[in-house]
Amino acid sequence: MRNYMKYLFGLCLLCVLSAACQDGDWAAPDFSEGVPYGNNSLTETNVITIAQLKAMYPKYNNTFSCVEITDDVQLRVRVTGNDVQGNIYNSIAVQDEQGNALIVCIAASDLYARMPVGQELLINLKGLYFGCYGAQPQLGTPYTNAAGNTFPSRMNHSIWREHVKLVGKADPSKVVPIDFPANPTMEDAGKLMTIRNVSVQGADGKVTWASQADAGTYTNVQKYFVDMSSDIMLYTSTYADFANTPIPTGKMNITGIWKVYQTNTKYSPKWELLIRDFKDIEVIGE
Repeated sequence: MRNYMKYLFGLCLLCVLSAACQDGDWAAPDFSEGVPYGNNSLTETNVITIAQLKAMYPKYNNTFSCVEITDDVQLRVRVTGNDVQGNIYNSIAVQDEQGNALIVCIAASDLYARMPVGQELLINLKGLYFGCYGAQPQLGTPYTNAAGNTFPSRMNHSIWREHVKLVGKADPSKVVPIDFPANPTMEDAGKLMTIRNVSVQGADGKVTWASQADAGTYTNVQKYFVDMSSDIMLYTSTYADFANTPIPTGKMNITGIWKVYQTNTKYSPKWELLIRDFKDIEVIGE
């Protein structure tokens, strides 16, 4: 009988506590801003610029390479590009206040939901890897491809969350593209830039940005601009939301993340424009 009474007392107490929770008498976690993301215990110390990071590892700046960052240093950067429409995959693009850029490789989808354009980030670099894919500077974890090239690739999402802190709320007004220069340098790799007054080869009102038929066995399509070097290309995923949209036939201003690919320093770099969002395409005339 005594055990039975204890059971009834415990059951009643549980009901009271449950009712109190529902009535708001017992403070529940506040998820009004979403489930907490990242490592909120990070504090801002030893912040360096992207240029300083590159200077720390000069041998890892211009070709396939990878090195672990062992110094206790951080970056404070702002998101300039993400996977919002599926054309940027498993990565975000970031720039610091000095305008230098990096690609951060993360094995996760829907990154835009946590890190929209304009979101400021504090990144603890110690334990991450820096280097280049081709000649594009990146952060991630080591990966070796079939050709034997090792470079920073997609880090586990749990590793990323331990190394990042979101600073304030996203402010897209802080993200302003610059014009793609006539003579881009390696310092422009990964930046948000606009190429102006261009048209795409073969555009006839029917050809799309990246149809699977054009891609064949690949998952992306490369297209080129009229009367421009073949070292400058559009690089569009067949998974992009706008992949099957016809390319405008006229002149456009196109904004996006400009990655650079270079297999050997004796060749000129190949510039790849990744459109972030269909709104990056501005038709200006026929």
